[in-house]
Amino acid sequence: MEGRHGQKKEKVESPELLKARQDREAVLVREYCSLKDSLKNIMNSKKRDNDALRVTTLLLRKSPDYYTIWNVRRIILQEGFLDKADDEAVDKIYNGELEFVQENLKLNPKSYWMWNHRRWCLEHMKQPHWDRELAMVSKFLELDARNFHGWDYRRYIIRQLDLKDRNATERVLERAQSEFDFTAKKISQNFSNYSAWHNRSTLLIKLSQDMTEEERQAAADNEFDLIKNAIYTDPEDQSAWLYDLWLIGKEERSISVLGATVISFHPLEVVVAFDETVKLCNPFTVSTMLDHVAVPLQGEWKATGSDSSMGSIWIFQQAPGAEYGPTVEIVIFPDDVCGVRSGSRLTSAVCFEAETLEQDFSNISGRLNRLAIGQNLMCDVSKRIGPVPEPDGTMETQRTKSKFLVTSLTTSNSLKDRVTLLDREIAVVRELMELEPDSKWPIQILSTLLSELRETVSIHSAQAKTIDDECIELQEKLISIDPLRQERYEDRRTQLVFDRETLHLIKDSKRFPEIEFADEQPKDLDLSMRGLTHIPISSYLMHLHTLNLDSNAITSTRFLRNLLNVRHLNLSNNLIEQLEGLQHAPSLEFLLLENNMIAKWEDVVAGFVFWHEGKLGRTGAQVKVLLGGNPVVENEGGEYVLEKRWEDVGEVGVEIQWKTEELRLQEEALMGAEGPVGVGNTHADGSRRVSTTTVEFDAGTSH
Repeated sequence: MEGRHGQKKEKVESPELLKARQDREAVLVREYCSLKDSLKNIMNSKKRDNDALRVTTLLLRKSPDYYTIWNVRRIILQEGFLDKADDEAVDKIYNGELEFVQENLKLNPKSYWMWNHRRWCLEHMKQPHWDRELAMVSKFLELDARNFHGWDYRRYIIRQLDLKDRNATERVLERAQSEFDFTAKKISQNFSNYSAWHNRSTLLIKLSQDMTEEERQAAADNEFDLIKNAIYTDPEDQSAWLYDLWLIGKEERSISVLGATVISFHPLEVVVAFDETVKLCNPFTVSTMLDHVAVPLQGEWKATGSDSSMGSIWIFQQAPGAEYGPTVEIVIFPDDVCGVRSGSRLTSAVCFEAETLEQDFSNISGRLNRLAIGQNLMCDVSKRIGPVPEPDGTMETQRTKSKFLVTSLTTSNSLKDRVTLLDREIAVVRELMELEPDSKWPIQILSTLLSELRETVSIHSAQAKTIDDECIELQEKLISIDPLRQERYEDRRTQLVFDRETLHLIKDSKRFPEIEFADEQPKDLDLSMRGLTHIPISSYLMHLHTLNLDSNAITSTRFLRNLLNVRHLNLSNNLIEQLEGLQHAPSLEFLLLENNMIAKWEDVVAGFVFWHEGKLGRTGAQVKVLLGGNPVVENEGGEYVLEKRWEDVGEVGVEIQWKTEELRLQEEALMGAEGPVGVGNTHADGSRRVSTTTVEFDAGTSH
């Protein structure tokens, strides 16, 4: 009879057998504790003799993962034996340790500390036998081909042999080819061998360095054939799929500067928006023209939000009292910013010229230019890019790395080659999906490859829309067939839906594949009932005045820190538990948070107590908040108690209503029809709304 994972179920022990086993285990525990006490006494007495070594031997046979004992053993060996021995005796001691470790590895081949002790021995021997070690680890991998400790140790041995033969290049390459063939052997025995696939990738890079273009292409074709054989044999195993993604590679992610605009004038404040969260490595250069003289502006760059060291929106706040001209110029170099998640950079330097005349904040005032060699700039950039020649009309950009970051076999700067490769591999996965329609890994890989293909086309093309729609469908299918990873697929679906619904807010930059804000920015956007779990790129929304996010699955309001111009925001019917980021939304006037999951008074207050401090220069704003339908109303004693507590907070420019707008309108209509007497009516008491309830009883009813 078999249980879970194909393991045979063991018979339930009788009480007598159970007691006998427990007695045996108790004896072993007492022996183990006695050995530990003995070792402690030995170490305190600083004995470094055979008795001390024997105790560590007994302990390690019982518990080979007790790494402290391995450290103690090395101290005993070093101070009690090795320091006093001649070369022949030292060699004998180390060989004895290698035999001791090898015997114990047979019992526990996945012990980190035994493999580490073996390395320690070899690294202290004058003439270690590396070839013998390679043969030994090969035997262990015959017993368990997926033992990643063995594979790691094997790579260590190969590195030592290569170091020994560093002047014999041909021998090193022959060894690499032999190891490459060894991985093929192990993969053919069992495709589900991540360690073998990983080792193969490291060797392939080394072997391909001296290949011709034809040899590389042949090697790549051979690898794709091997992958196809593996995924058709077991499409649910991830090892070959991960190797496939590595071999195909991915587009090198570059940061896009979406735009720049002035948001405040006394003092001057300039906003620069990026398409991802970035960390400031060097302050951006800001200059202005005063009396026909370029003057660098003094001030400070800060990101919006509680952590001002990183963000997708960066604000320059000019030092108080400083003057500025009709325009300001911002220059951003590739090494000024770094993507927080991907480590990506700008592909080249960017220059903005923003007007400082007061204007509608919804318009983009920043004119985005690529920094050109020979172009006249307000600031002296020669320290950053070298001497600037006289203007000659050229527009050569300061570029960083090539666009595609892929393996050495499939690297190509040709967009055509990239598309050909992706189309071919997409066809392979589609063919497999026809045979295995409910296998999750082919669906995930297809979604990834389609996303890579989308990066090769214009964001507003019909092909991009088709790809987006299919990727969303694939994520929805994954949600249905793999519920254990539902949240991951929902987040990915959110990213895709958000990109599709905000496509009109951005456009292709002339520096394809980068993007920037569209010339015309709408003031209103409806994203209700889209199934969004979060707002992936909130900087896209910085120009909006009205945003409807009703009936989604959003859990956090931190994205509000980047909505610099939003006036009306609907977040009703979501999954929000705490108010965050509100103090960084300076223009907010009306916020709907009805029917969320806010349960504690502290989670309400935290969003508003610093309201005026977060105005970014714009003071006097008031905000009306609807919080009805949240658990906090019942948990904290009802509306009246909450309103009294809110009064104690002090004047923060916030008016909170606890009833839902729908219920309030219903009650007002009921009061107009029936008068002030009714069930659940609300009447005004000064500036506070007080809920009163009339309960009617039948005569003679006991309570």
